[in-house]
Amino acid sequence: MSKARKIKKKDGKYTYEVNEVVGKNENGNPKRIYAYGATLKEAKENLKIKLDAYNRMGYQNLQNKMTVNELYDYWLKNEAINKSLKENTMHGYTGVYNNHIKPCLGHLYLKDINVMVVQNFITEASERLTKYIMKNVHIVLGQMLRLAFDQGFIANNPYLYIRKKKYKKDKCLNYELPDEDTLRLIPTLFHETDPEYISFYIALYTGARCSEIFGLTWDDVDFEKHTLDINKQISEIGGIHEIATKTPTSIRNIKVSNDLIEMLKKYKSNLDKFALLYGKTFGGGKYVCSNSKGYLKRPSYVRRNIQKKLKPYNKEFRFHTLRHFYATKALEAGTNVKAVSRRLGHASVQVTLDRYVTFTPEMDDEAVDIFDSVINDFFSEKKIKNTFRSNS
Repeated sequence: MSKARKIKKKDGKYTYEVNEVVGKNENGNPKRIYAYGATLKEAKENLKIKLDAYNRMGYQNLQNKMTVNELYDYWLKNEAINKSLKENTMHGYTGVYNNHIKPCLGHLYLKDINVMVVQNFITEASERLTKYIMKNVHIVLGQMLRLAFDQGFIANNPYLYIRKKKYKKDKCLNYELPDEDTLRLIPTLFHETDPEYISFYIALYTGARCSEIFGLTWDDVDFEKHTLDINKQISEIGGIHEIATKTPTSIRNIKVSNDLIEMLKKYKSNLDKFALLYGKTFGGGKYVCSNSKGYLKRPSYVRRNIQKKLKPYNKEFRFHTLRHFYATKALEAGTNVKAVSRRLGHASVQVTLDRYVTFTPEMDDEAVDIFDSVINDFFSEKKIKNTFRSNS
């Protein structure tokens, strides 16, 4: 039977300790396994995982017999339980581990993981992987080793002594905007009944994420009020299905133009005709981006198909750049940045400015023109005369 107690840490916060006797040591004293957690429930769940590990290989030999691969499985299960990680996040962690950490470290036992081994891995990986991927490598490996130390699997955490490659901090990520000739070409490559066609225009007019666009159902479209209700997204992990939006602020109801509403009306009208044509075999057409047979195509398939159609023209295109195009052009046209940020579903205006707005010459010209008018007005003849009158 396990015992528990509440412990006050140096920072004033509390942690819970639970332990269970699993036998006796060589001196005849009780041998216990300890586990900790921010809550009693978490501590008990961690203890259960450690007891399972003990029963499988023996706690005193855990460091000698547990591999990095087994530590990853333990860490991922622990993260999923304690942090309620989203499906996409779990999938991302798995991809980072399987593709970049496992081939180099997965087979090693914990006893073989030291500062030199980890530093060599990080140094080598930093030379071949992008800044973004390395950020996730640091998250996964760093948290794995911290958990191993916290749970007593290793005596020291080598990750605390790792030197990381320093990247230049970009004040603005300044993503490239899509080629405007390419944007004009894409609609001509598809029929107005194709998901590629309607999803392209929704992105162009709203800046919504691709997964959000494919998550739109006809119930989310208000033809009278000219609004779209973005409240979910489509995931392709483990089969195509609906999941929650990226963040709570991503849930939003946005006004759309009359042009887009007319396109949507026409698209739905065509779907209704296809429903009559195909009868019982029609897939229902629940989603806005359903194909002519009433089924929702995978977003990845649509993106690949657009790229395939552009290949003969030697054009490149990434669907997500439409989001950057929308944000940049909206601000360039004088739209309030708070309105743009809300329409994109961002938690703050700063995210919009740093990640999604590309500086253009037009913005520079406009800044000059606006400030010129401000200065000219400031030193206008009328205001100078008023100044002299007030001082006379």
